[in-house]
Amino acid sequence: MLLGTTAHHGTTEGTETFILQLLLQQRYAEAYELLVKQPVQTAALYNTAICLHWSGDYQEALNRLEKIQLAPHMSSGNQLNTENICKQIRNKQNQTDDFLQGISEAYIKSFPALVHDAIIRLKTACWLQLGSYEKVIAIATPIAHKGYKNITDALKLADTAHDKRI
Repeated sequence: MLLGTTAHHGTTEGTETFILQLLLQQRYAEAYELLVKQPVQTAALYNTAICLHWSGDYQEALNRLEKIQLAPHMSSGNQLNTENICKQIRNKQNQTDDFLQGISEAYIKSFPALVHDAIIRLKTACWLQLGSYEKVIAIATPIAHKGYKNITDALKLADTAHDKRI
């Protein structure tokens, strides 16, 4: 048998790691090519949505995000470490666009509440680009108290746009 001729019907850990490396290198086209061949899993859908967001195809990114079905216990989430240093790190991290980074199935299992928030943050970014300010307000408001910079900024912009229309 020739090297590379065995059939793989699932995402291997190596393929997932390679896709994450491509995303980190901003090689979205290459990552997308691999992702569309992957089985429909949460990480693949999310990572595909990142590629589509980057390309400017916000509606298709939203379509992929809508296909993600987190288990009910996942969105209510894990208890994040409440130590003071961890809170400081989390608060600082919330000021970044980390939701535009790829995720793995292991990350989903380890940090389901953060994955839920990342999905909301990416949806918010897409709706904002599409100019659907009502949708931005509807989807972003429930997590506004968490202090994510993109959520705060999106809500300010949506409120301003809404005020101008009145």
